[in-house]
Amino acid sequence: MNNQRMKLTAVLYIIAALAAFAGAANSRETVDRVVAIVNEDVITLSEVRELALSINPTSTEAIDENSVLQQMIEQKLFEQQAEKLGIKVSEAELDASIKQVQQKFGLNDEQMVEVLKKQNLTPESFREQWRLQTLGNKLLESQLKNKIVVTEQEIQDYYVEKYGTSAPGSTSTPVTETQVGTETQVGEVKIAHILISTRTPDAAEKANKVAELAKSGQDFGALAKEYSEDNLSADRGGDLGYFKKGDLIETLEAAVDTTPVGGITGPVESPAGYHVIKVLERTESEKVEKVENDSGSDAESGKVLAIDEQTRKEITETLYKQKAEAQLKTWLDKIKQEAYIEVKL
Repeated sequence: MNNQRMKLTAVLYIIAALAAFAGAANSRETVDRVVAIVNEDVITLSEVRELALSINPTSTEAIDENSVLQQMIEQKLFEQQAEKLGIKVSEAELDASIKQVQQKFGLNDEQMVEVLKKQNLTPESFREQWRLQTLGNKLLESQLKNKIVVTEQEIQDYYVEKYGTSAPGSTSTPVTETQVGTETQVGEVKIAHILISTRTPDAAEKANKVAELAKSGQDFGALAKEYSEDNLSADRGGDLGYFKKGDLIETLEAAVDTTPVGGITGPVESPAGYHVIKVLERTESEKVEKVENDSGSDAESGKVLAIDEQTRKEITETLYKQKAEAQLKTWLDKIKQEAYIEVKL
């Protein structure tokens, strides 16, 4: 059990580093002040110090508050982008996700509370942090989906570079055995939008005007570039990427569900403003045949290498992570360029 708790504590360190601390200030007195402005949101000194304390409460070394602040700024940007796109995390989804964490580490409710206390976290503050991380994951999935592909050649090259051809699980003869199974591909919808912010004077009237132009047959991408106040997607003609059932807030999802591919709906109101939406593509959930063959080519020798399933999975995950981190940095840099950020720490 101690090992399980240590593992969970390690997970919580990572979570705390990615999510802005949202719990109430504790009883110690702090002279509070604004240390950063991110568009129209603010971050206070007490929030930075709360997060710094939760990252490593037992450390005797001072934590760099500037580093923590940068993490919080990125989290604010993530939250703002998710709101713009209408992405949300339902309470039921959050309950199920947290329950999975407890089950993974074999913790009941009381033991979970005990572990959280050691991190200076309450169940409520941990829940908010987990919500923010889940929200961030959904946001990234919608923006990076189908843009990251790990090829067989890359797997083979990585394997040869790391193991050569003598590692367990490799052979110089072809592998003819093929595994066939089925997997479920969850239905998704790809959409584009034009956002008119609630901060815009006569926002509803402007959104109706743009919707009329879009429905009259004018090029949606051109309209997005001209009118949309979501600068990140406007550059792509309003393209928001792919979403699964439950990813969008109810008002947007209801509108999208009743709109055919190529159709335009809206304006649809959300906390971010008014959305004029075009449905670009839709796929239905289906069972598909999955064929796995572990054979591949050795780029240098021309030999066929068979890589055992576990090693192949580890290599694929490593390469995917490397590519995802690179694309995430590019995407995040663009968001930062479009945002107003003022640091006062």
